[in-house]
Amino acid sequence: MIKFIDEEGIISPVKRDLGATVAVTTFSDHLFGELVKKYGLKQFDVIPGGIEVPVYEFEVDGKRLVAYQSPVGAPAAVGALEEVAGGSVKSVVAFGICGALADIPTRRLVVPDRAFRDEGTSYHYAPPSDFIELCGSETVAKHLEGCGLKYVKGGAWTTDGFYRETRSRMDYMRANGCIAVDMECAALQAVCNFRGYDFYTFFITADSLAGDEWEPNYILAPGATDVETLAASAAVELAKKLC
Repeated sequence: MIKFIDEEGIISPVKRDLGATVAVTTFSDHLFGELVKKYGLKQFDVIPGGIEVPVYEFEVDGKRLVAYQSPVGAPAAVGALEEVAGGSVKSVVAFGICGALADIPTRRLVVPDRAFRDEGTSYHYAPPSDFIELCGSETVAKHLEGCGLKYVKGGAWTTDGFYRETRSRMDYMRANGCIAVDMECAALQAVCNFRGYDFYTFFITADSLAGDEWEPNYILAPGATDVETLAASAAVELAKKLC
């Protein structure tokens, strides 16, 4: 691997003044649909590229926020965040579903406090290390408590090879304090550190790798329930506080 060098890239994201300092993002259709349904999001911009990413605006208690549905996977998610946050946006609140590595009930909120960097994108933004700290975890945890929402806290395993989540890898991650698996948060934290943005994230457990066999639960047919609705509201309320 080429040694990490802290210098600007040859290509830089477009500087966009979106008229807001905080962005909310999620990954699944059903979670983004909850944002649209409750807050009446209106599209006002689009991030061009191989996959266009629409950007939406909405207002809560006089605070203007922007939202977008992030592509899945670290490289695409980081590319979208770079473009959205390449101007006025300074804080990002991201929430989405994850896999459980520990004995955690389905649809339980998880606050990751650090992420194992088993993907490639973060290494372009931060020197090599096994874990990256999730700097906003305490803020997220206190916010969820204030919302009356139960959660579990622990490490996340961020991987871009979800069909290579082998038993030995899973056992290693559990032994190192990981209770959930996702595909983006290590990279999103790395780019936020590099650019000087604040990053806040939490998950909702979907499938489980904790038992002898994979339990898909609702991962193959996701849909919104009370937990998803509450999670969307909690993300927006946190974003409003950060304005």
